Amino acid sequence: MKQAGVVVVAAGVAVVAILLLAHSDSAPGGAPSAPLALHVTFTPPLVQFGDPTTVRIDVELDRGAVRPSTLHVIPDFAPLTALSAARTSRTVSGRLETVSIVQRVACLSAQCLGGTVTLRPVHASATTRGGAASSASTSPQLRVGSRVAAADLARATPHFAADTAPPSPSYRISPSTAATVLDVIAALAATGAAALVALQVLAVGRRRRRAGTTDELDRALRLVREAETRPVPDRRRALALLARVLRSRNVRLGPTVSDLAWSEPPPDPQAIDALVSDVEAERAG
Repeated sequence: MKQAGVVVVAAGVAVVAILLLAHSDSAPGGAPSAPLALHVTFTPPLVQFGDPTTVRIDVELDRGAVRPSTLHVIPDFAPLTALSAARTSRTVSGRLETVSIVQRVACLSAQCLGGTVTLRPVHASATTRGGAASSASTSPQLRVGSRVAAADLARATPHFAADTAPPSPSYRISPSTAATVLDVIAALAATGAAALVALQVLAVGRRRRRAGTTDELDRALRLVREAETRPVPDRRRALALLARVLRSRNVRLGPTVSDLAWSEPPPDPQAIDALVSDVEAERAG
């Protein structure tokens, strides 16, 4: 009889416990400790440089104290790099409403080499039932481990995956041979330039001499024609000058002009004009 009573009592206790648990599951959640609370977590909380992690922002709202529809969250994960779009979800348990924002990120910038990365503040705000503003903010931190072990830093010579020594140079033509060839080319070019300059100087000299000779003959002919109407001494001197110019050019009429210059009787204008015409004709021919 005692054993049966014990069994009955135990069964009754079990039933009461089950009813209490069921009542606890179905009852509304307890009131939050604050109108608005903000939490940021990383999964995993410790990563290495470049490893992805999941950041989670949980905003807890007291539905009796604030208006959930006015919630505004500013998630700023800089300097982390976003690897996916942010996903937002809401759960309600009695007066407690939780808004969760989840995003995949990675630490890829130079700021991620410092060991612990402090993100920009995450800010959440909402309007209370009374119309006032309620807000919360936090500056989350992510721990970033180093990929370089202490043994790697202790090595005198760092380890490279490939040989960093430059290969020995190779040439189609040895530098000494190339230098000799270039010197020869430079010398030939200088000699050719000097020869061209010399030829140009000679050509200019010849042109100047020809021009000077032509000018001298033109002057002598002009003086002879002007002397036709002048006294006899002027005629003789003009004819003598023309004779010297013609002899210097080996012109056939040079002696004839000289004979006329010093002939007796004195040279008359007609004889002078005829002789000048012969000289001009021979010069043109």
